[in-house]
Amino acid sequence: METGSKLDYVDGRRNIFTAARGDLAKTSGAGTVDLWEMIHLFRNNLGKIFFCMLLAVGAVVVYLRHVHPVYASTVVLEVAPDTDQNPASPPPDLDSSDILRTIELKIASQSVILKVIKNNGLADNPNFTRIPAEGTFINPEFVQWLRESAFDFLRLIRADRFVDISRLKTAPPKPGRSFSDAELVQKFMAKTSVNLVRGSRLISVTVEDLDPKNAQHLAQAVTDEFFQESLDEQGKDTASAHELLLAEAKRISGELRASEEKLAAYRDKYNAVSLQEQQNIVVERLRDLNQQVTAAQNTRLALEPDEEQVRALADANPEQLLSIRNIAGQPEVSDLRKQIALQDAQVATLAKRYGPLHPTMIEARSQLDELRSALHASIRKAGNLIVRSYESAKATETAMAAALAEQEKASLELDRIAIPYHTLEREVQANNSVYQKVLENLKQTDVSHRTASANDIDGVNIRVIAQPLVPMQPVRPRAKLLLALSAVAGLFLGCGSALFSRALDNTVSSIDHAESFLGLPVLTTVKRSRQQRLKGKPAVLKYPASSQAEAFRSLRTSLSLLPNEDERKFILFTSAVPGEGKSYCSLNTAAAFAHQGFQTLLIDGDFRRPGLQRLLVDWNEKPGLTDCLKQPDLFPAAVQQTSIQNLYCLGDRKCQPGGAELVGKDGLNDILRRARENFDRVIIDTAPLMAVSDTLYIAKNVPTVCLVIYAGNTPRRLIRRALKLLDEVAQRTATGVVLNKVDRRQSASHYYYDSGAAKSA
Repeated sequence: METGSKLDYVDGRRNIFTAARGDLAKTSGAGTVDLWEMIHLFRNNLGKIFFCMLLAVGAVVVYLRHVHPVYASTVVLEVAPDTDQNPASPPPDLDSSDILRTIELKIASQSVILKVIKNNGLADNPNFTRIPAEGTFINPEFVQWLRESAFDFLRLIRADRFVDISRLKTAPPKPGRSFSDAELVQKFMAKTSVNLVRGSRLISVTVEDLDPKNAQHLAQAVTDEFFQESLDEQGKDTASAHELLLAEAKRISGELRASEEKLAAYRDKYNAVSLQEQQNIVVERLRDLNQQVTAAQNTRLALEPDEEQVRALADANPEQLLSIRNIAGQPEVSDLRKQIALQDAQVATLAKRYGPLHPTMIEARSQLDELRSALHASIRKAGNLIVRSYESAKATETAMAAALAEQEKASLELDRIAIPYHTLEREVQANNSVYQKVLENLKQTDVSHRTASANDIDGVNIRVIAQPLVPMQPVRPRAKLLLALSAVAGLFLGCGSALFSRALDNTVSSIDHAESFLGLPVLTTVKRSRQQRLKGKPAVLKYPASSQAEAFRSLRTSLSLLPNEDERKFILFTSAVPGEGKSYCSLNTAAAFAHQGFQTLLIDGDFRRPGLQRLLVDWNEKPGLTDCLKQPDLFPAAVQQTSIQNLYCLGDRKCQPGGAELVGKDGLNDILRRARENFDRVIIDTAPLMAVSDTLYIAKNVPTVCLVIYAGNTPRRLIRRALKLLDEVAQRTATGVVLNKVDRRQSASHYYYDSGAAKSA
């Protein structure tokens, strides 16, 4: 590949990775959910989820063991039309919810509840007064046990301060206080529900209690007191209504007599007997005149545009008036226009045969001129007709408007006399109507008083269709439902805690997470292991069947498939911060290439904390990397053979002053040139990007950069900052990522394939 094409390829790949990383950085927090990542997250937190479920179910079990069961008894009432109702009165609309809602509220009224409480002695019943309003009743023995246990614990830890614990523990209970009527009603309503069954005329009354027999008794007592109170109210209402209706009938009778006398006196004064007939005649005449005025006005408005156009074109060519539809549509004008068209066509035909002075041409043109003169005369005649028609319509409109005004004046005078008459007439009719209704209601009151029944309420009949029974099973607590809900709640709590812990994680812990966040491929993943130390031989050679060795062989394959020769030959390992395992990865990658037969050079580019040469080569006085940067000719002497076949090392045994300053000079390029000529693979271990700037100088001259990330440990912001430094300062895009020290339980574990030998290692 030529040099220009190589540079284009590198720049193109840098732009692709940069764009991908920018796009993924924008969408990393946009709310997208990876289903497989969630599945692996929950799988890794199964213990936490199971513990939350067990805790929730255990709490419900403890609650169920120390709670009193609550029983409920229900009575069902049916609301039906009253068959004995007066046929003259309209039947109530039972399909409307107003009547049913009214009956429902009456059953649960304070007066009914107070009578039930007093008649059954509930105010003096300690079991009733100590029941909490929510209707769930904790066992008092359990509460007493908790109280005594708390006192024993306090006495155990601080007996000197809690000297009165024994007295408090054995203190007699306080006498019960008296409750007001409102409090008693509130306590009873907390255990009572009155509900309208939707889509029916049924009302259910349910009473809850700790004792099933008492629940049945109280449900029956509520319905009995409701019927008794309804009967008492009907008797009181009927008597008071009868007296009020008698007084109202006498008063309205006097008002009716007075209004009739006033109406008779007005008739005599104004002779208003035939007033209605006169009004009918005037109204009919007004209607006719109004129609005539409207017709004349419409005629005038229809002719007005044509009339204005005729006047405007009076001195113009008459043929311009043909744009008026009423003129162009005249039969005489239409015929003349047709004749002119025919004559004009004949003149044109003759002009082809004869000259302009030929007698036939002269005669034809003369006839054409006569027809045009006749057309102009007809047009002027039609225009004059439009003007006369418009003036006639205008005069008719004026005359009709004047007649209408005169008739309206006469109507107003008649109305002045009729208004008081109609007022007196309506007053008589209203008084008479009210008087008849009062008499009718008075008769109905007498009938209702004689036929009053406890089941007939507000014109409807209420009967019991389901008597309250002694319940066999409690309605609360519902053990199976509570256990199921607690298990579901524990499941959600466990999943929520797993998601919360994942949300607080600011690191990269899996392959999918790393690739989606960074926009770079993960070249390999190295599992966390106790053998992951820079001591002795590399893991590739010491534990060849381990997952670590397999990971570096996979990395070797990925790097060998790079398209450019320089990219396959020069490989730089770096990290964002210290302690991420870049030297371990560099050493094992170099050993993997050497084991495959490549002449491999491992360069320790960390000038401040060198250690690879000290690990691989016995001590000697040969020059190191810093000496080569000063004198590139020392390269053959500085490169040392290691105990591993095909693996050579170049570095410093200890920190040399001035080594970092020499990286930016030409000595580095000369070393890389010599390494290209003598070795198949060159692996460079460098310092962390965020710690020093030496790595940026080296990365600028190396085509392949591998970023080592400590999975689950390195903050994402530092990784992003390190990649930004590579892009902006070194103008180099990382080829890929090595995910180091990956937890076996993370979501990336499904990518691994471990043999039995690897597991044993």
